[in-house]
Amino acid sequence: MATETEEQSGLSKNGASAGGTAVQNRPQERPQENPGRFQRYRLRTGMAAWIMHRLSGVALVVYLALHIWGLRALTDRAAYNALIAKYHAPLYKVGEFLLLAAVVYHSMNGLRIVLIDLLGWSPNQKRLFWTLSLVALVLLGVGGYPSLYALYHWIA
Repeated sequence: MATETEEQSGLSKNGASAGGTAVQNRPQERPQENPGRFQRYRLRTGMAAWIMHRLSGVALVVYLALHIWGLRALTDRAAYNALIAKYHAPLYKVGEFLLLAAVVYHSMNGLRIVLIDLLGWSPNQKRLFWTLSLVALVLLGVGGYPSLYALYHWIA
């Protein structure tokens, strides 16, 4: 079982062994000077990647729910044409760009996680994160150009 009695461990309550010699205790670690109520974390690359991965995943689920809700317009021709006309509005162009950003980031970070888990590239996590971030920026620039171009021409 998980707990031992004094006889089983050979130690008494004062730290002496059954043979009479004292067992040296490890030095106590110093408590934090002011830990506060919550433990403070440093926001490092891995933690930021984890938070952004979760947020982009939630955003994609919300988008999917809205998209399925919008598909109800397929049953009525007039409602469908009105919905398509709305998609040309500037707000939807910004939404398209943000959707692309969420998909690209989530997929690149997912690829990073797969590479780390399956190939064991854990010593190079930070370098892998920044490399795939550059790939994500290139994909975002190429894929987001039509939306940004349409938005630019609407503003100008």
